[in-house]
Amino acid sequence: MFDLKHHPARWQEVDGELLPNLARLSHQRGVNNVDHRGDTTLAEVNASRQGWTILPPSSCPASMTPDGIEGYVRVYDGKGGPIHVTPWERPRALGSRVVWDRDEEGYRVWLRHLVAEGFVPPPDSAVVDIIREGLMAKRERKAGAADVNPYARHAVGKIDEDLARLDAAWALANGEQPAPAPAPKAKRGGK
Repeated sequence: MFDLKHHPARWQEVDGELLPNLARLSHQRGVNNVDHRGDTTLAEVNASRQGWTILPPSSCPASMTPDGIEGYVRVYDGKGGPIHVTPWERPRALGSRVVWDRDEEGYRVWLRHLVAEGFVPPPDSAVVDIIREGLMAKRERKAGAADVNPYARHAVGKIDEDLARLDAAWALANGEQPAPAPAPKAKRGGK
């Protein structure tokens, strides 16, 4: 069993949109201050002290789940006991293997709902600055070798695209019209 939680500093850019990056608070005994009886009170208090918000199961209405059941935890029988997952993950037998079907778009719709309904506050500009600083530091490390290393050159281009998407996502989160993406540079012919 688990609860989902959100921290104000945990956001992710997904396809030009800033979405909360949730984590799990496990109910496993002996893990993260869950006591031997399975009481999660101390784990929840410690998470709260560190800035996390525990999302109530009611934050996930039945209309937002693929199976039409309220809440964000589903239980399946597994080989070693019950398996707890979100409603947007579903195991399926494929011969002797188990494969997972994931409804990424449905999950993203729910993340947007969390922000729209106030379960998760909108991102702070400092969060975007932190993400940007991380990308810029990564870009600086790769840029030194980009002149002689085609892999580094490709990585720098990818990071530049990530930065442009981050800027567009931040503009969108603030209700602004995102700036148009720069036109791709023409490639020069080789010798």
